[in-house]
Amino acid sequence: MSPSPRFLPLAGLACALLLLAGCASDAEDTPGLPPAPGPQFDCAVDQDCPDLDLFFCDTSVSRCTPGCRMPVHCGAPRRGAYALPECDNSPLGCQCDMNRCVPAVCASDEDCAEGRACRDGACVAPPAAATAASCEVTPDFVVGRVGTPVTFTVWARDGAGAPVVPRSGVTWRTRAASVTGEGTGSSAAFVLAEPGGEQDAVEALVGNVSCRARVLVLPATVPAGGVRVLVVDELTGRPVPLATVAVSNDVGALTASGVTGPEGAAWVPATGEVGLSVFHPGYGYLTLARHDATASRDVRLAVRRNPLDRFGGVRGTFVGPDVPPVVPTPALRMGLAGLSVPGLPSDVSPEALLGPEREVEVGLGNSRRPLSLPAGASLWGAGTLPPEVSVPGVAGLCDASLDGVPDAEAAVRAGACGIRAAWALQGELPLSELPLNALEPGADPLLLLGQLLTGSPRFTSTVRRDTRFTLEPTPGIDTGAPDLGAVMYPHAVSFAQGGVRLAFPFTVRVPALPRYRGEYLDRAYVLAAVSAPGRGLVPLGLGAATNTAPADPNTDRDERLSTPGLVLVRMAPAHGGLEGQPYRLVVAATSGLAREDVSAATVTTSLLVDLPGPDFDPSGLRPVSTRTGFLGLPEDSGYNFEAVASEELEGRQFRADVDDAASLVRVIFTNRSSRRWTVLAEPDRARAGFRVPRAPPGFEDRTFFGDLQGSRASLRVEALRVGGPAERDRLGPASLVSADGPGLERVGDLTLATATLDMGRPEVGWLFPELEGQRLVRGSAVRVRVTGLSVGSGDMEAQVRLTLRGGIGCEGTVLLEDEAVSQGRGEVEFLLPASCRGTGVTLVAELADSDGDPLRPPVSATRGVDIP
Repeated sequence: MSPSPRFLPLAGLACALLLLAGCASDAEDTPGLPPAPGPQFDCAVDQDCPDLDLFFCDTSVSRCTPGCRMPVHCGAPRRGAYALPECDNSPLGCQCDMNRCVPAVCASDEDCAEGRACRDGACVAPPAAATAASCEVTPDFVVGRVGTPVTFTVWARDGAGAPVVPRSGVTWRTRAASVTGEGTGSSAAFVLAEPGGEQDAVEALVGNVSCRARVLVLPATVPAGGVRVLVVDELTGRPVPLATVAVSNDVGALTASGVTGPEGAAWVPATGEVGLSVFHPGYGYLTLARHDATASRDVRLAVRRNPLDRFGGVRGTFVGPDVPPVVPTPALRMGLAGLSVPGLPSDVSPEALLGPEREVEVGLGNSRRPLSLPAGASLWGAGTLPPEVSVPGVAGLCDASLDGVPDAEAAVRAGACGIRAAWALQGELPLSELPLNALEPGADPLLLLGQLLTGSPRFTSTVRRDTRFTLEPTPGIDTGAPDLGAVMYPHAVSFAQGGVRLAFPFTVRVPALPRYRGEYLDRAYVLAAVSAPGRGLVPLGLGAATNTAPADPNTDRDERLSTPGLVLVRMAPAHGGLEGQPYRLVVAATSGLAREDVSAATVTTSLLVDLPGPDFDPSGLRPVSTRTGFLGLPEDSGYNFEAVASEELEGRQFRADVDDAASLVRVIFTNRSSRRWTVLAEPDRARAGFRVPRAPPGFEDRTFFGDLQGSRASLRVEALRVGGPAERDRLGPASLVSADGPGLERVGDLTLATATLDMGRPEVGWLFPELEGQRLVRGSAVRVRVTGLSVGSGDMEAQVRLTLRGGIGCEGTVLLEDEAVSQGRGEVEFLLPASCRGTGVTLVAELADSDGDPLRPPVSATRGVDIP
């Protein structure tokens, strides 16, 4: 089976894990696992050790290693002369984890004795609020109308900048009549009460320090005959001035427009069912399709900055050679770092999740193998210095403490800085334990990592909650060729200390897997994370399973578990200042078909599940249930990029068959500069079809790629089930954008399920001749590759049309081919006429419909050749 495609819903986050799976396994020097104490016994098999309940033979070093079969085997009463001080002296004792006695890790204050608190996985004296030297309220800026409820959270830090999570000593109060409310604890709820300009209105007091949030309140009334549209930056809460708000009719023609003022609001005349769109060159366009402007006249639209206009993050370093390996064998060390993802992972560009890839060489014994790694990943030999990594991040907030930012507010409004939670996984793997296929072509590294990680108690997680960074303008962005490798990362973060063990193995029951192109999805992944206000999702663990033996609705049975459909996961507790924040599981399934067939879309369906807390359940006796099933993929989706009717679609019309359980459809166009146009629609509207409006004069039409050919942009279709406070609530676009609703900013928190069909864009490229101006013999065979569409006499979406220009006996020759000569690779071959010759003959390969007419917009590739 081929490796699965990029894991879009994870983010991210899991995307980067894909490339390091083969290098993760048991590490003998992982923090929290001390070296073997007491007498040393040589061995070849377990029976050579003094007690099979208390030892096992580690064949990699031929030594008896302290072990266990159940928790009682870790305590002094049973071990006697072979007692383990780290177990007997620990207030939480030891767990028997994968037959090893390892000190237990706490996950909440309730795990500790009275008067103690759980911080960084250990029971300690509760941090006092008086130790806080600074604090930060999130959100720190709110714009809304009278009556809008807002929940604020405070982050506190000590004098060294380390997180402080006090049990008590935090109070909230208002500082202006525009807001009502009060409270205690890390979060508090307020209500916008009176219209007023921007002012400090909410204050949090943590011990002896205070921090504030600004509020701008709009009147509750809206003039009749139109709609008030408030446009805010999704990730900073700031108003977006000078944005064009456009109204369109049912055929996509613009009927009215307005420009937002300093408060981010504009009133536009509109009644009945209309399209509402926001256009700003620095942000992703956003369209609300077929909105009832009579019933809902006060709308709040949250937009995101163009993801690659600015780029940046931090440099990361891992544990160096100062930590001596306990295993005296050649070993690889690995480190993987990232920055937290705000909202849904699919909201972030793949480049901002992974960073630019680089080629490295990995030494395996006497050989070296090339490996492509993302910017945040690193492999190095034990005893050598770890290479520095580059970790990209998403713009957001910053403060005056960030070097190189003289005006923090100006930097926030320019998208030039951010504060996210930096995270890292790292460990060491003896080469003798490296799976033979770990670095071989065709291996699925995410699957491998998910399975290796769950089978070892020696992985660690490190979190730096308040990591600040800057973003710089991306070279080449305006030409459509952003050079991300040229961006510098002036700020550094170290992951060398503070790791917490992934001490909680448990299982997740994965619901029935859906199909794509008639075949069940063949991979399932579970990402364990914590959701941090103002920061986003922070990964803490992972699990994975296949669905190949047999390919049916259930994941294959793990030999460590009792039944199919269970995925073993291993995670760390919330730490690094994230204690007390909610846990979430991202349960996702994907198909590897896109790696086997270039015409297939990249598909992912996922569930986002609230997790009460980590559970130590290695046997899977208490599996976590997702309660609901996966959404079906919006496989039957189509869009007509042209302004005139074609293929049963009206001009600029989108239509999709969406799962009945979905409540929101997002159609996302992305051009060559990664600038987006997102259209939101009710599922019923998507099934019936809706028109995408034309862009106003002066704005680029981002449904097109932005190249000279005028080709189509990449297209992604997402169906989402967005929930409310009640279990049966389903929130559609009208509810989310209403001034009284939760807001598009909270879609990431409220989403329960997603199903994504990433269709990309069709392309045709030359395989032979390989070079421009290449010399061919008369009657040569030429070959092109088609991606993004099927070519063939069966389920044909397109055929290839080859037009010859110039030369003698060539001009005007048109050849058509609807048969691919390769299975799944989209390769199409033509035989040039033997009579065609000349210098400067032009070969134009373009995709055509079933009648042989070129597709619109065009998809073509040109090659100039000489045929003597």
